[in-house]
Amino acid sequence: MEKYIIDEKSMIDLACSLISKKTINPPGDEYLTKDIIIKSMQELGLRIKVTGEEKRPNILGEIGEGPPTVAVLSHMDVVPPGENWEGNPFIPKIKGERLYGRGACDDKGPYAASWVAIKAVLEKGDFKGKIILGAVADEERGSEKGVKLLLREGQLSCDFCFIPDGGKINQAVIGEKGMLWIKLLSLGKEAHGSNPEKGINAITKMIKFLPYILKLDVKKKINPHFTPLTVNIGEIKGGEAPNIVPALCEATVDIRYPLRITKEEIIEKIRCSADSFNRKDKGAYIILKEIIQQTSPHLLDMNSFLIQTFLQAAEDVGEKIDLTTIGGNSVAKILYFAGMPSFSHSPEDIPAAHQANESVSLRNLKKCAILWANFLQKLLSKKQ
Repeated sequence: MEKYIIDEKSMIDLACSLISKKTINPPGDEYLTKDIIIKSMQELGLRIKVTGEEKRPNILGEIGEGPPTVAVLSHMDVVPPGENWEGNPFIPKIKGERLYGRGACDDKGPYAASWVAIKAVLEKGDFKGKIILGAVADEERGSEKGVKLLLREGQLSCDFCFIPDGGKINQAVIGEKGMLWIKLLSLGKEAHGSNPEKGINAITKMIKFLPYILKLDVKKKINPHFTPLTVNIGEIKGGEAPNIVPALCEATVDIRYPLRITKEEIIEKIRCSADSFNRKDKGAYIILKEIIQQTSPHLLDMNSFLIQTFLQAAEDVGEKIDLTTIGGNSVAKILYFAGMPSFSHSPEDIPAAHQANESVSLRNLKKCAILWANFLQKLLSKKQ
């Protein structure tokens, strides 16, 4: 294995500088990290391109020429800090061997690790092709102003993409479930709250129907790399006043489904369940009102050059990496369906992302920097 010189101090300093900027999404305000990102890219001698909105920039830096092109994309927005922090979430703090602060693990610490990994590769100077280092906007809220915008405008194209966000120190994510957000509607009949028998309570009918949704099961053998379909009832809205029998109730349901199950099969199952319920329950009228969001499941070929190169790079540095799939959806899925094979790996070792007192192991950041440098070097080796 090649020996890489990892500039730990610069990596930690960069992570701390980024964490100190309040890029909370919404509204995002990724522009607060713009100067820091540009300076880091300039230090590597990258050709820099800034696109997107003034306060929601996407920053891409590239170096090298010709194929293959590999992109390493991190995001600069973070989720709101929430409650129960020990100290200010935007004042980075090192305690023991961990770095604390919102974005430490998701995704500012990983940007710093990928930056120092690319720095190590460039210092060796022995690679072919092109490296793109990206700091994008809006990942936490769907990427409409981030990766999706870059793709719509033709600003991003690569042969391979690595996402240092998702997975764990010992797991790489090569696939994601499909997502289906649906809105159910229950229609009833208004009446005075003192005479509920004269009305049809839409909320009551919805409550009686939702257990059927929670038991939703498409009788089909799923892809063995995925866990079974899941259902989450995320929102229920209905009623206008305590003394009125509600004539309307809406429920929003989040369904995550594996390969070999289709969106059409799920929708048909829900509609059949609603029709059956409406026939059996007097006065019930429940329908699938609309599909709010949807994505398809995807899975990278674990025997592909991209994944096998990563596993070999991990083995070289003494890391055992398992390949897994997740229920969440990330930019890796967006890029996959845009024809750019993409997977995720991160330094996370304990549940940290989106939680109070978010932290990352400095030891793991360094491990990732070494692994990612070795991975990039192998992916772009002149010897192939």
